Amino acid sequence: MVRFDKIPCWYELSFRADLGIVLRVHRDFAIHANANPIPVNAPGVEYFKRQFGFEKFGMVFGFDLGFEHSLKFLGMNRDFFEYHIPTPVCRKQGGPCQGCGGSGKDEFHYDGTCFNCDGKGKSVYYDYKEANAILASLTLLFETLQFPEIVTSSKQFQLISVFVGVDLNRVGIGGEFSAEVVYYLSRSMGDVPAMVTAMKAAHTKMEGEMKEFYLSSFRASVDDRNGWLNVSCPGQACGINPSHVSRFGTNEGYEFSDHNVDQPIQLLTLLSSLAALHDLVR
Repeated sequence: MVRFDKIPCWYELSFRADLGIVLRVHRDFAIHANANPIPVNAPGVEYFKRQFGFEKFGMVFGFDLGFEHSLKFLGMNRDFFEYHIPTPVCRKQGGPCQGCGGSGKDEFHYDGTCFNCDGKGKSVYYDYKEANAILASLTLLFETLQFPEIVTSSKQFQLISVFVGVDLNRVGIGGEFSAEVVYYLSRSMGDVPAMVTAMKAAHTKMEGEMKEFYLSSFRASVDDRNGWLNVSCPGQACGINPSHVSRFGTNEGYEFSDHNVDQPIQLLTLLSSLAALHDLVR
C-alpha cells in the first residue's frame, strides 16, 4: 500500500501556463521544517557544492530555496507557501557554426539549410548550470518532503509524492501515486492531453524552440483499467512508467520510476507532466 493514502496534504505540484511548474508546501509542514532547516554545511549540501561549484544555499521556507536560491518564492496562497520551479533555457547559441561557416546553408541537405544549426548560422551548445542548481535543490527538498513527520491541517489528501536525483553524469525521477490518482486514471483510459501540453511547453522553453521531429515523442496515456500511466518525452525510450504496481487495482496507489532519463531537460519535462496530472486529479 502506498504509504500516504488518505493522509492530509503537505505539498503538491501545479502547472501554470504563465509560469510552468509551481510547488506548494503547506504552512504546517513549512513551520515545522523551519524549526530545524537543512544547515549549509550538511553532507548533502557540501557534496553538491563540490560536484557543481555552487556557492549559495538556503532551505528556509518563506525565502528563495536551494542552491543559488534557484527555487523562487512566490508568496503565500491560502495555507500554502508557493514556489516557482524554473525551466531554464539550456540550449544556447555560440559562435559561427563550424558545419556551414556561419552561412546557415548546406547544398547537400534536402532543403538547402545547414543540418547542424538549422539554418541559423550559429553553433549550439547545452548549458545545464542553472538546471543542475534547480535539480540539486529539488533533490534535497524532496528528501525533506518525503517524510513529513507531522500531520497537517489540510482538508485535502496528498495525491502524489516525488523524488529526484542529479549527479554529474545522470539524473533520475520517481515517486508514488495515491489511490485517488489511480482511481482518476482508471476512469481516463487513453491519452492525457494536459500532460502532453505541459511537457511541450516546458521542453520548448528549455530547448529554445520545438523541433518538428520531437512532436511525436511526447505521450501520456493510460493503457490499463488499473490506471497504469505511461509517459514519454524526447530521448531513447525516455519516460516514467509504473513500478511495483498494486495487486488490488484502483483501491491502492502504486510507485512509478524513470527509464532512460539522461539529462535535466528530460527530467524537468517529465516533472511538468506530473504537475499537470496533479491539477487534473485535484
